[in-house]
Amino acid sequence: MIDELCAENGKHKEYFDRIFEALDLSQETISTKIFENCRFINCKFNEVDFQQCRLCDCRFEGCNLGLIKVKGCSFSNVTFINSKVTGINWTEAVWPRISLISSIYFDKCDMSHSTFFGLYLQEISIIECRVHNVDFREANLTKANLTHSDFSESLFINSNLTEADFTFADNYRIDLLTSNITKAKFILPEAVSLLYGLDIELIDPT
Repeated sequence: MIDELCAENGKHKEYFDRIFEALDLSQETISTKIFENCRFINCKFNEVDFQQCRLCDCRFEGCNLGLIKVKGCSFSNVTFINSKVTGINWTEAVWPRISLISSIYFDKCDMSHSTFFGLYLQEISIIECRVHNVDFREANLTKANLTHSDFSESLFINSNLTEADFTFADNYRIDLLTSNITKAKFILPEAVSLLYGLDIELIDPT
């Protein structure tokens, strides 16, 4: 299976309705493959170089995708569950210029040290995730579900957060002077952190 998927030895280019389980493709190259309606369960893809691959209606469950490269790849309705998806530059992928909803979703994942700079991610779901030091500058996160996630040291500058749901999220720092948070949802006391970026003095009465 490893030789089948890797660039130099791979013969098959398209995979439909397949289940890949417990594969270890660490540091390999996977090029010009199409995966549609496939499941990847407990697979190791850390540091894999994905080149011009297309993934549609796929699920990654319990997988390690740390430091993967996604240059020229496209994603459509791809879900990551209980997976490590750290250190990824998502801006290198191919994204539609006009999209009504996001193409990727994360549930209970570690997404730290990644960048979504300037991407259109309307209705993206980032639920119960570790989202440390992630770049969301200039990203469109309209109607995003960001609940129960930890956004420590992540950047929200000039971001569109219209109707985004931060319920039970914590450690977020949003630049209110440049970002749009119209009708976004927050919960106290975490929402007090929204004030830290303003040129005001916060006084603790206790």
